[in-house]
Amino acid sequence: MSNELERVDLVPPAKVKGFFRSYTPPPEPVPHFINRKLEELYSVKRMHIIVNPFAGKRKGKDISNLISADLDQSNIDSVIYFTERQGHAEELVSKLDFHEGDALMSVGGDGTLSEIITGLLVRKDSYSDKIPISIVPSGSGNSQANDMEITDYLDAVQRVLDGRLRKMDVGKVTFRDGEEKKVRYSHNLVGWGLGVDANILAEKMRFLGPIRYDLGSLMSIIRGRVRKAKCYIDGNLIDSSFILLLIQNTKTGGDRLTLAPMAHVDDGKMDLGVIYHISRFKVLKLFNQLKAAGSHVWNPNVEYYRFKNLVIETEEPTFINVDGENLGTTPLEVEVMASALKVFH
Repeated sequence: MSNELERVDLVPPAKVKGFFRSYTPPPEPVPHFINRKLEELYSVKRMHIIVNPFAGKRKGKDISNLISADLDQSNIDSVIYFTERQGHAEELVSKLDFHEGDALMSVGGDGTLSEIITGLLVRKDSYSDKIPISIVPSGSGNSQANDMEITDYLDAVQRVLDGRLRKMDVGKVTFRDGEEKKVRYSHNLVGWGLGVDANILAEKMRFLGPIRYDLGSLMSIIRGRVRKAKCYIDGNLIDSSFILLLIQNTKTGGDRLTLAPMAHVDDGKMDLGVIYHISRFKVLKLFNQLKAAGSHVWNPNVEYYRFKNLVIETEEPTFINVDGENLGTTPLEVEVMASALKVFH
């Protein structure tokens, strides 16, 4: 059964005069959170600090020790856990022995946070919707922290001490890993198409730092792969050839790219950007507009939707990316779980 298709028709503002020529300014920033009814206070007694020591500049161990010392000064106990492999954070959190007053802290990037959220939400006990999460930006991609304007570990610790929580949506992502069906909870983005191609290439160039995202994107644009898919947006079918389907919960992704400038994390929906089969030149122009603070949303070759449920089906399995991690393949389903997560704000 299908629901009404929610397409967002964006009207660009009037052009402004630049030094050399007139241009259309990027979208005005929108709040990360919009529902102030989803606020509460929380007093932390014990913090479980989950650290990815391999993330970003590999400073997670040092940062976690500083955090533990700061929390101790405020009479908050802490336990530090170091991840050893992909998926380990999810395993750790799913088995932790929680008590009243406990909280979780993610010291890593968007992928580490995604694993922690998944480990929490797959639990069968009552703590799955009680334990709040603190976010410390320590990865190569820190989109959630960036959109929440969390600057460093000191800022994150202060937010824990303040104890203000906000509820946010996550996407329940169901996909294939070989013959096995798997689930990951996404707080940031889910990509299919060109964005995944770019990320796969970027991962091979990690030694270059954040610029690898741009290089991966440019190389993927030049390759110009187009894929056929059936995309069901709240039950409404779009059967076509696509260059990109990009699902966003947050405004930014990758190296602070403004991918969905109109997105909110607590509106009960996720945002979807659609690019059909167009020329490489037009895709390159879109990429340049995207780099300009999200001006790509004014481009007529981009369609913009909001949804509660999304399904992508392909004839052959094609790769997907969840919160910066290349995890598996289609068929893919994303179900929005409204207000499923509590974070220190």
